[in-house]
Amino acid sequence: MKLSIVSYLDPESSHKVRELQQKLSDITGSRVSLSSWEPHVTIGDGVEVDYGDLKSLKYKIDSLSIKTDPFELNLQGIGSLDNWKGGSDETPYVIYLNVVLTEELMKFVNEIESICNKYNKWYFMPRPYMPHCTLAFRDLTKVGYENGLKYLQKVDPKLKAKIDHIALVEKLTDFDSELIRFKFVK
Repeated sequence: MKLSIVSYLDPESSHKVRELQQKLSDITGSRVSLSSWEPHVTIGDGVEVDYGDLKSLKYKIDSLSIKTDPFELNLQGIGSLDNWKGGSDETPYVIYLNVVLTEELMKFVNEIESICNKYNKWYFMPRPYMPHCTLAFRDLTKVGYENGLKYLQKVDPKLKAKIDHIALVEKLTDFDSELIRFKFVK
């Protein structure tokens, strides 16, 4: 099975990102960010795990979540790509909200990487790590991309998000489905 490793934004931050995604969708025509994923930050490479290894992976991630305190992320500034090499039938255009990379976030991502090193990867996060929350992608056209960036020059989104879990999300043929969420215990 193919798994993504993410942390979803808290409800208040998620709502604010959804409002921005909806406004961008109205301007750009891009709808995938609204229909495919809840607002999140990717915190690990996508791993391929057979059912026999799933129990071990869950145990290791649960062990990490037990010793991790919830922490805040600052999301501010807009980033973009016009050369993304996503999956088939995806455009190269991406607009995202930057996440300020802190020592705490980097340590957390490195711990997840050390857990997942032994598994085959189906998705690699950008290196160096570039935390972000995607606003529009996959069906974003060049004209939509340009119009979206023009709009965002007038907007200066800044928000704080609380990260309090690790989620494993299974990539299925037509959609992605959260398999399990590990809440931080501390």
